[in-house]
Amino acid sequence: MRKRQMLLLAGILLLGLWISWAFLVPLAWAVVLAIAEWPLYRRALTGAPSHPTLVAAGFAFGTALVVLVPLSLAGVSLAQESQAALDWLKHAQASGIPAPGWLADMPLLGVRLQAYWQQHLGNPQAANALLGSLSAARILEWTKSIGGEIVRQLGLFLITLFALVSLLARGVHIGKRGHLIAGRLFGPLGEDFLQRMIVAIRGTVGGTVIVSFGEGVIIGVGYFVAGVPQPLLFTTFTMLLALVPFGAWVVFGLASLIITGAGHALAGGLLFAFGVTVMTIGDNVVQPAVIGGAVELPFLLALIGAFGGLASIGLVGLFIGPVVMAALLLAWREWMPIQGA
Repeated sequence: MRKRQMLLLAGILLLGLWISWAFLVPLAWAVVLAIAEWPLYRRALTGAPSHPTLVAAGFAFGTALVVLVPLSLAGVSLAQESQAALDWLKHAQASGIPAPGWLADMPLLGVRLQAYWQQHLGNPQAANALLGSLSAARILEWTKSIGGEIVRQLGLFLITLFALVSLLARGVHIGKRGHLIAGRLFGPLGEDFLQRMIVAIRGTVGGTVIVSFGEGVIIGVGYFVAGVPQPLLFTTFTMLLALVPFGAWVVFGLASLIITGAGHALAGGLLFAFGVTVMTIGDNVVQPAVIGGAVELPFLLALIGAFGGLASIGLVGLFIGPVVMAALLLAWREWMPIQGA
């Protein structure tokens, strides 16, 4: 009878996974956010203990603002720059792309690089060969496809918010059931294992988000000082891509190239050096200090967990991947002595 019950339960679980497969990533986001926000939610609930769902809805609304406001600012900035980009594209196709003034001043290779640039980019024929496939109609087609993907992602994000409200409002019951099931299946080790994973998720999310926001703000000051065009847009993308390993490097590297190409080579070099310094200190000193002992992972395992999670399940994998690797390491340390005894 017990075996038949377990087989029935396994079949129901597999069926549930099959039905909800398309929504597993938004549900995983909801679980990660619920675990990360739980301490703050419990504090807020003391002021309205009889309205857990209302308080949970407030936290979901706050989460939506934190996510959507920066993305909206970036979208508005991109829309403002779109016409200027189209005008530049038309001018480049008609007249070529002029070489930056500093290129000829480079030692040893400056003259050759300028000649190469003029041959392949500086005249209308070469520029049109490079950019000829781009047009307003093609860009409009890309914009429509991107808009459709944005609508799809917003729908999934809405599911995440609804799930977050449910998880927070029923968090006490879910937590008790989770510890009970872990204890029954694996004994005291199972309960301890579950608690460590919760602490690891909370520490990883909190540490990563706080450090990424701080890195983006500090490098953003560098954008304003260096005279980067659209510094607010670059700051927003730096904060967002700082969540991804080496993502922010691409943003401030691009900003450095832009102002270098505008003839401010010293400012571009200093901005890049400033960004490298901020990211190196933030990722290797500040973030481990903020996370503390929540995720005790060697650097290689943390890197594999972050990139592997990102490749497997998207952005949420940046948080789940290192936690999975921490679980693997914890299981190895806990069970290998038993197996070898």
